[in-house]
Amino acid sequence: MKRTLRFVIVLLAAWVVVPFLPLYIERTLLRSWRVDRVGDVIEWGWKIRTLKSYWSNYNHFSREQDPAWWLGVNLALAFIYAVAIALVVDRVLACLKGRQGSIP
Repeated sequence: MKRTLRFVIVLLAAWVVVPFLPLYIERTLLRSWRVDRVGDVIEWGWKIRTLKSYWSNYNHFSREQDPAWWLGVNLALAFIYAVAIALVVDRVLACLKGRQGSIP
């Protein structure tokens, strides 16, 4: 099998796996009411999520969380993760094929 074809097949397989890895970031908003009736407290934080769970909450994000920007960041991360996985697996397969061919 040609190396480019093998790389494309591994890249497509990585694209299937990557959305389920918990490697994506979400900017969270926690709004809590104070007991002394002075007002409320808004705290910003971060969560590590899967891309699937990020997308399921996408419609519920507030404007301040800038969901379109973070979706773009997470899709770029998904692309980088898929390419990195494909490169590593392709390299391992190439080394295994090289060793297999040299054994008498």
